[in-house]
Amino acid sequence: MSVTDLNDIQKATSKTGENKASRLLPQALMLLGFVALIFAAMPELDLIVSRFFWNPAAGFELNRNSFLIAFRDTNRFLPWFVIGIAMALLIPNPFLRHLKYPPAPHKLLFVVTFLAAGPGLGVQLIKMLVGRARPRGLEEFGGTAFFTPPWEFTDQCVRNCSFISGEAASAFALLTLVVFIRPKYSTLYLLLVGTVAAAFSLNRVVFGAHFLSDVVIAWSLMFALAALLWRSFSRNAPQIDSIFVRQSRPA
Repeated sequence: MSVTDLNDIQKATSKTGENKASRLLPQALMLLGFVALIFAAMPELDLIVSRFFWNPAAGFELNRNSFLIAFRDTNRFLPWFVIGIAMALLIPNPFLRHLKYPPAPHKLLFVVTFLAAGPGLGVQLIKMLVGRARPRGLEEFGGTAFFTPPWEFTDQCVRNCSFISGEAASAFALLTLVVFIRPKYSTLYLLLVGTVAAAFSLNRVVFGAHFLSDVVIAWSLMFALAALLWRSFSRNAPQIDSIFVRQSRPA
């Protein structure tokens, strides 16, 4: 295959990815608005769901379940594993020569950027600005803090606050790996991995560490961010890939 052929394929692939992202972004924004509207109209929904997992005598007792703790820790480990693999594949090294189908650099860079901007910086910034107390810290569940709806700025939490859920955002990041999956398998991947990611996210509600809105809004925000980033990376795929191809060639 010639360099010209490869460039044509890259341009066609990036155009397809850009078209899909253009359709996804409005959908993601509409979903975010719809979810925000639901919890603004019914903020008590958070308390109803959290109360289901709370016992007056034992509190949120499932947060001491060894299996659920290991499940939570797996979710905390996976983003670092993904970042490590992605960075190793972005850095020129002899191992890449043995890969029959090396992943496109623009896709690797997209995943790393998403993890850094979304579950990393973005989540922590929102936590600091909103300051929402976690369910287990509320008066309703044996704590001292007051309940506040999502998006309401408050001083009920100083650090590592409830809104939004970082674990839910990290779990959603697993869905962005669909860019490496062949289109005919993408739906199956999203269904299977989406189920696991949803379980990772809702596990935090079971623990009393997050409200349902913390999780659902985190997913909606990450969906919008992923669509926005992918539109940019797919649009500039040939340029990004060519930079890394040049760097990997011997002088």
